[in-house]
Amino acid sequence: MGIFLGKNPEIDARIAPMIYLTYPVPKVVFMPIFLILLGIGDISKIVLITLIIFYQILVTTRDAARNLAKGYISSVRSLGAGSRDLYLHVFFPGCLPSILTSLRLGLGTAMAVLFLAETYATQKGIGFFIMDSLSRMNYEEMFAGIIAMGLMGFILYIMIDKMEKVLCEWVHL
Repeated sequence: MGIFLGKNPEIDARIAPMIYLTYPVPKVVFMPIFLILLGIGDISKIVLITLIIFYQILVTTRDAARNLAKGYISSVRSLGAGSRDLYLHVFFPGCLPSILTSLRLGLGTAMAVLFLAETYATQKGIGFFIMDSLSRMNYEEMFAGIIAMGLMGFILYIMIDKMEKVLCEWVHL
């Protein structure tokens, strides 16, 4: 969606006010609604985290597509490329480093929301484990949970870095 909006300024001009209006709303306030509609479980957590991270990736990707050098687009278009080819060979590869950067930035937010979601109306997950250990004054388990959550974020961050090195070779030349 970000690439589409960045490639089509006239559509972006119509959609942008809705993005600007809804982006500042703290999406975490929708957690009780998701819990009611989707139940206490993984689906409500996934939907909440996806909604929160969606905006970060959307805005970053849209801006990357907007700022793509026009020469790239013109040169591929002059070779007879259609809209699909432009997306596949110009816009997506050109925006991929920014998309991966927004994923790295959103990872911290996602981990914080995961912790919050797991401490609210659930009895499983690392967030619940940390808070349950705290309430039982079992500080060793609490710190073990904190370390586990930190390691999970670290491993995911490293995975995104490795994805960038493999998928965006031209950035690291």
